[in-house]
Amino acid sequence: MTASPIGKIVRVAGGVSAMAIAGQLTLVATIPILARLYSPAEFGVFTIYLSTVNILGAVAALRFEPSLYGVKEIEQTYVTVKLIVLAILTTGVLALAVGQVLLSFAPAQLRNLFWLVPIGMSGAALVETMNCLALRAGLLRDFALGRLILPATMALLQLVFGLAHLGGEAMVHAHVLSQFIFLAFLGFRILSWEDVRGIYRSSWRSAFDKAAREYKFPLFDIPATLGSYAINNLPAIIVGSLFGAAFAGYLGVATRLVTGPIVLIATPLSNVFVAEANKDSSGGRMFCIARGLLLLAAGLTALPILALGLAAPYLVVPLLGEAWIPTAQIMTALAFMGAVQALSTPLSEVPTLLRRQEVRLVVDAARMVLVFGPLLAGAEAGWEPIDVIYLMAAGGTVGFAIKTAASLYLLKRDTEPAPATLSSPYPIARKNYDEAPVD
Repeated sequence: MTASPIGKIVRVAGGVSAMAIAGQLTLVATIPILARLYSPAEFGVFTIYLSTVNILGAVAALRFEPSLYGVKEIEQTYVTVKLIVLAILTTGVLALAVGQVLLSFAPAQLRNLFWLVPIGMSGAALVETMNCLALRAGLLRDFALGRLILPATMALLQLVFGLAHLGGEAMVHAHVLSQFIFLAFLGFRILSWEDVRGIYRSSWRSAFDKAAREYKFPLFDIPATLGSYAINNLPAIIVGSLFGAAFAGYLGVATRLVTGPIVLIATPLSNVFVAEANKDSSGGRMFCIARGLLLLAAGLTALPILALGLAAPYLVVPLLGEAWIPTAQIMTALAFMGAVQALSTPLSEVPTLLRRQEVRLVVDAARMVLVFGPLLAGAEAGWEPIDVIYLMAAGGTVGFAIKTAASLYLLKRDTEPAPATLSSPYPIARKNYDEAPVD
């Protein structure tokens, strides 16, 4: 690959990253203040809610959102969006019904928030749908503005609610309101009334036919995505149930700080990779872009994460206060896993782009075993919470390394030419374009 395409990708990714950096800096800058406005237990309740919403929201649309990447005709885009909306409404109602059944088993501090889980998960699915629409259309500037608005509005609302002493539940309310603000902004930017009418007028028969054609997304992508999001979100829920809500709060803040460089830089690189692949999906070009993105991710995300993990014991107390000392130890434990995760993130959509969801399913299943096996084994053995998190992070490091290797293998295999066939002494019937088909 020549220098110009890589330079273009760096410039485009820089624009997306700049907006994401501004949003995440707002999020990070408010953490020292929020840590004094809300207790670790209140942070833990919010972390458990957010982890639940992230897991359920990832599959609320039955994973039909990524199928927008391969759609070329505008009419098929309308049909796909209608299918996505139907899936979100169905899963939202189902989640509400299941939540009512399980309400009596929930901890007392979470019962008042159960009715917000279906709203939050539906909002998360719609957010992902709008992002996919923006990337499919190549509207990276609007996509980047959304990356600024969503975290910034949540952080600012949480700050305002905390100063108003509205209680720990206000953190959840701020999250839901930020989703509505994002959807209103990006919907106004990328959808016209003609688009809305086109979605409404699309036939239900076409939507069901689309679901039948794209069966791989719900069949393979749902379990794979559940595994991937469970790895990122379920540990906080398990740690909270095993060691208390306060420790879930420590883990939630530590994860937010360690994964900051991933959200700022590695995730925008993945978004740009998707946008470039939609322009030209030839295997050789995608593989060259992937190599360049890996080098960028290593220098701009993996190394800073390792440095942050080593410096955490000297930074946490001045920033957050004495009550958050365990957060520093957890940040050090998560640093190596975060560094390898940063390398895998730019290539995370490779199986989807190549329609190899079954590979993603196998890889994510292996990653779940590597993360949750050590976590549950350490807890069963009676280890201290920090030691359990160290063991979990070691397994996660191996899992993300496997994910990176699998994505590179798929790209490399896609670039290899088909094996040449041996010449035959017998003539082969060939059809010219003006001839009838050869029997």
